[in-house]
Amino acid sequence: MGLEEYVVDLNADCVCGCMDGDRFHKIFHFPNDYGASVVSNPKKKGFSGDGYRILLLKFSNAADYRIITVPMFDSNVLECDTWDQAEASLRKIKEL
Repeated sequence: MGLEEYVVDLNADCVCGCMDGDRFHKIFHFPNDYGASVVSNPKKKGFSGDGYRILLLKFSNAADYRIITVPMFDSNVLECDTWDQAEASLRKIKEL
């Protein structure tokens, strides 16, 4: 089972510039009401053309969420070098 079924369109008016060029910004909402905001090639000093930044989220309903820290990740931001690493992190969030 892929993760695309959990993508929700909450960033239609995203103004952070994350969608410039080849970037994407996807928000995932899992059945356990945890989720993640995933940006490819984040605008961060030291990032090359690859990489993903994952921001951990907790949904209170279909449209509202807050940024959280999950103890097993020790942070609310995960930096991943590859999509495989990002997908593995998303699967862990989905299974919380």
